[in-house]
Amino acid sequence: MKKKLLSVLLAGVMLAGLAFSAAAVNEGPDKELLPGQEQDSEMIPSPGIDPTATTDDDEIEVVTDNVVTGGYILEKGTAEPRPLGQIDYPVIKITTTDMSRDSNRKIDAANPAATDKEKSGMMTESGLSYGQNKRVNDTVDRYVGTSSTEDFVGSYEMGLFDKAVTKAESSMDNYRVIQVMDISANSLATGADKSSVTITMSAPGVKTGSRVMVARIRDNSMEFVASSAGNGTISFTVNPHNLGVYVLMVGAEG
Repeated sequence: MKKKLLSVLLAGVMLAGLAFSAAAVNEGPDKELLPGQEQDSEMIPSPGIDPTATTDDDEIEVVTDNVVTGGYILEKGTAEPRPLGQIDYPVIKITTTDMSRDSNRKIDAANPAATDKEKSGMMTESGLSYGQNKRVNDTVDRYVGTSSTEDFVGSYEMGLFDKAVTKAESSMDNYRVIQVMDISANSLATGADKSSVTITMSAPGVKTGSRVMVARIRDNSMEFVASSAGNGTISFTVNPHNLGVYVLMVGAEG
């Protein structure tokens, strides 16, 4: 399959301060506001108004928009969400914080008396279930609830290698979180004999040589994955068989 490039179809009106700019990288490691938080609290910006993502694998398509649009709807002319598992070619789906928040809010509004457990398996317009979106949202809330990036990272279990990575950085407070997102794959992507796929995301303001780190979170554990900064991009390696919630971090310059 020819590799495709899909732009994130974000809402036309973004919360103030969501754009990730060069200034945001250079200002220092102070935590920023997260989507869904009050305007006077700190917020993680999405990496640009119109970010894109690609993969180095010609057989796997990276999807970063809602799967209810375009060719991803269940039936032509309907607006029903089409679960990721029903897409009939290899797909890796990236669901960013702004998408997971908005999708679950709509489920909350439509089911005001339902518990999280009752809503967990409900399909949302992000193409993921309420429970999958909630893992992203809970990670965002966890970051907001800590006093620093160092404390956020330290609140997860880590293997010896990943602990060594944080020690080598001296202090994770040198980094700010710029994005939290779910990465999932359908069975056609995981069925392939591939253990390493490189994803490149647009991140305006990041420069070649900028300090970046990408962490994968599953349950209560965190591990760092291979990553690098380009000219306005962050590239990182994922295993389609072992995905989860991913956190993108950028270090302060200087």
